[in-house]
Amino acid sequence: MSPRTISRNQLLQREQELIEIARTLVENQCLTTLTIDKLVAASPYSKGTIYKHFLSKEDLLLAICNTCMQEIKALFIRALKFDGSSREKMVAVIVSYIIWAKLHPSQLFAVLSAHSPSVAARSSDENNAIHQQCEAELMGLMNVEIGKAIESGDFDIPAEMTFEQVTFALWSSTWGSLALIMSKGNSIKLQPMILERESFTNTRLILDGFNWRPLSTDWDYHKTIKKIAEDIFQPEIKALEDKGTPFIFN
Repeated sequence: MSPRTISRNQLLQREQELIEIARTLVENQCLTTLTIDKLVAASPYSKGTIYKHFLSKEDLLLAICNTCMQEIKALFIRALKFDGSSREKMVAVIVSYIIWAKLHPSQLFAVLSAHSPSVAARSSDENNAIHQQCEAELMGLMNVEIGKAIESGDFDIPAEMTFEQVTFALWSSTWGSLALIMSKGNSIKLQPMILERESFTNTRLILDGFNWRPLSTDWDYHKTIKKIAEDIFQPEIKALEDKGTPFIFN
């Protein structure tokens, strides 16, 4: 009897099923303990079948990261539909990033770990290409909005800077807040820090430093944040409440 063949769509569906099982393992257990053997035990598929999809644990990790980045991109797109100024749209993007991180705290570190050169080296060409494409698409979304802000007169990009540098300043600041505060454990210095407050403080400092208008002295961005949550992200805000980790507005 010849072996059963499955279509490309079926392969992709099975691969996504395995990624979702692995994501659940990461959330319920620990990123550092994720292995192919654990995925085999948690799934209805054999190790041989799983290795048809992922070359290694690192390849699986990169696949998780790529899926997460696609989710983040979808949230960014929703955020940028907010009916407000260009700076309010930037704030909306930060809101969406915080929401995703709070919904998937352990996977935040999966995304971070996937940037390691060792992960790329042990992953498939396909997953590496997808990862690069995801990064380019996220950067592209932000670059378009920076261009619109310049056209509207809200923002004058410094002559020595590129769009990518502006995006990196916002990304690295928010990422740093998320990574440090969400992994603070028993740190005495980090214990008083509030994820939302510190993230928005950093965003305010960067955007005011860029003279991105309206400045925080000229606009109530606390009201903007609440309106973003009410108008765009109410389902996610409700999910955070149900999870016991509500979005903190003050």
